[in-house]
Amino acid sequence: MAKTTYSLAKSKNNLGEAQIIIRMYVRMGYFVRIKSNIWVDEKRWGKKNNITIPTIPGEEQTALLNKKELLRQITLYVEEAILNADDKNIIDKIWAEKIVARFYKKSKEPKNKSEKTPADNFFSLFDGYIKKRKFSEARIKHLSVLRRCLQRFEMYKQLGNRRYKLDIAKLTHEDLSEIEHFLFHEREFFLQYPQIYEAVPYSLKVPKKSVRKVKPYLDATGNPRPKGMPVVRGQNTVTDIMTRFRSFMIWAIEEGYAQKNPFKEYRINESVYGKPIYISVAERKKIHETDMSDDPVLEQQKNVFVLQSLIGCRVGDYYNMTYDNLIGNAIEYIPSKTRNDRVNTIRVPLTETALEIINRYRNLERKTIMPFVAQQTYNVYIKKVFLRAGITRTVTVINQQTRQEEQRPIYEIASSHMARRTFIGNIYKNVKDPNLVGALSGHKEGSKAFARYRDIDEDMKKELVNMLE
Repeated sequence: MAKTTYSLAKSKNNLGEAQIIIRMYVRMGYFVRIKSNIWVDEKRWGKKNNITIPTIPGEEQTALLNKKELLRQITLYVEEAILNADDKNIIDKIWAEKIVARFYKKSKEPKNKSEKTPADNFFSLFDGYIKKRKFSEARIKHLSVLRRCLQRFEMYKQLGNRRYKLDIAKLTHEDLSEIEHFLFHEREFFLQYPQIYEAVPYSLKVPKKSVRKVKPYLDATGNPRPKGMPVVRGQNTVTDIMTRFRSFMIWAIEEGYAQKNPFKEYRINESVYGKPIYISVAERKKIHETDMSDDPVLEQQKNVFVLQSLIGCRVGDYYNMTYDNLIGNAIEYIPSKTRNDRVNTIRVPLTETALEIINRYRNLERKTIMPFVAQQTYNVYIKKVFLRAGITRTVTVINQQTRQEEQRPIYEIASSHMARRTFIGNIYKNVKDPNLVGALSGHKEGSKAFARYRDIDEDMKKELVNMLE
């Protein structure tokens, strides 16, 4: 992580030593100061704000070398904790002190060397990383995607060099650039080297033998493409994948499997988001009232979308809901995304429309609260629902491939997450209190996600301007 600096505290201990303070970047415009619990003599603190090591061998040299290495390990440990934090707004001085305390507690625990994974086996090491860390189910799925990408990259490199192997100790920033290029162009590699995707499919939901049998089907945009073909990734997706790779690399260094971090010389592009696009209450009602009964599945998925926009949950939580989540005239659930960080039960009162939809499709023999289809198929149906209901207004979005603004009909970008944004956006528009909305949506208090909802509605702007009259 860039923008980490060090300084000495003004106060000194009984030995005349000052404590090293770490100043670490957290988010735009915000740094956190962290006490390292490492103390050095001022005369051994250089002009470049680092520990200077005497050239003469001896106890002092050894002690300072150990302190320098300890400072490096603490820095890597805290950097990883910040990278993996779901909400950067919770990071403050107290949070940082707990992370440092956890580091020292962990360093005192004896390590069973027999359990260490061989460093020369990259993917065994990666599996060990997932096993040893307490990741959420969603994070494990994302890491599995990264693992398969790296497997396919290794197989691609082996086409030119049969002995090529990913080596955690020998990775360079040039390797990272090649991996990023591979992530951006996997669709092209799929067409050129289908044997790679037979061995390691892009999606585990696609049977391995289906790759050569190019059967058309609809992708998330509603356009036909062969089964198993990768989607065209945008910069935000690649940024997320490379950020997870960096976290793995930091862990590997901390555990002693590698000494050099290639990400120090490699810049990961920042994610860029446009303003949240969602439909109005009137548009949602229009969708609900449009008769699509001539196509039973379309009518069904229309109501699945409307109900989600009245509950506001993420699609993963939605698909896991059963009738047990119905408590009185409300839905209760624990968001899976934050389940490992905090157990927070979300209770959303149900409107008359929501109750009517649930009762219409009530089937106690079905495990789920609604008749769901595959998530990818759900997104295709949502686009069809919008088009059928005449929700076709033009919106401005960020093209994640070009990073340029472009205008598109709203139905083309409609998806399950738009139901969640519709829930959040329409409530936020009326109450303008992120903490109150967060109690219904599952966002953490002070979540920076709401910053994107502050400038989304023309009516809100008019209200502010009218205050000048």
